[in-house]
Amino acid sequence: MDILQLSHYLDNLLEINSIRDAPHALNGLQIQNQGEIKKIGLAVDLCQATIELAVEKQCQMLFVHHGAFWSGLQPIRGKHYEKLSAMMQANIGLYSAHIPLDLHPAYGNNRALADLIGLENLESFGEYDGIKIGFKGSLPAISSEKLGQVLEQKLDSQVKVIGKGDVKTVGLVTGGAADIVRQAIQEGLDCYITGEGANHHFHEATEGNCILIFAGHYATETGGVKSVGKHLKEKFDIDSEFLHYPTGL
Repeated sequence: MDILQLSHYLDNLLEINSIRDAPHALNGLQIQNQGEIKKIGLAVDLCQATIELAVEKQCQMLFVHHGAFWSGLQPIRGKHYEKLSAMMQANIGLYSAHIPLDLHPAYGNNRALADLIGLENLESFGEYDGIKIGFKGSLPAISSEKLGQVLEQKLDSQVKVIGKGDVKTVGLVTGGAADIVRQAIQEGLDCYITGEGANHHFHEATEGNCILIFAGHYATETGGVKSVGKHLKEKFDIDSEFLHYPTGL
C-alpha cells in the first residue's frame, strides 16, 4: 500500500473532510512520499525529535496529531525548512489528524482516555465550536486522589488534582480543554479531566464543586495515534511504532 491509498483510507475512517477544525489546521496528507508503506511512526507532535526517531526506526510515514502547518501561509525556511527537508530526504510521508482524531468514537484520543480509566455508560460531552468532542460517563466510586494515581500510573505523567471527594461521574476532553470545566459544572459532574489549564480554572472548579484533574496535554493525547496504528496493523498488516517524545506539559 502506498501513501496515497493509505491516506484515502484514513480520510474516510476519520471523516477528515466533514469535521470542522481550527482555521489553520491542515488535516490529512501533508507530505507525500514514494514507495510502499511498511512501517508507520506514530507521534503526538511533528517536531525535529520525532522526525529523527522516524528515520532511526526506518519508518516510511509519520501519523501525528499535531502536524507541520499551524500558522496559515508561511515561508519554508529556517527550522521549518530543516524539518520538511529532513523528511523529504528520508522519503518519509506525513499524515496529520487534529480534531478528527480527538473525537473519533472508536480510535480517538478521548475514547482512548475513557477506556484507560474504565469509564462506563459513555455519552458525548464537551462542546467545542459546535461539536462535542469528549465523553462523559460513570465509574465505580473512587476517591479523587486514587483517580489521580491511576492516571499517573497509566499515562506515566505528572497529574494535578484540584479538589477532594468521591468521584462517580466524569467528563473528559483531552489536550488543552480546561474551559470545558464550565460545562462539567453545569451538568453536575463530580470530576472533569483534561490535559492542561490556566490559573483561573482552579477557582472555577473549586467554586463549582467539580474536581478538576490536569493529566498532561501530551500524555492525554497519546492514545489516538496508538489506536489508529493498532487498527492499521489489524486491517492491512502494516507495522507501526509509537515515537515517544514527551513534553512534560
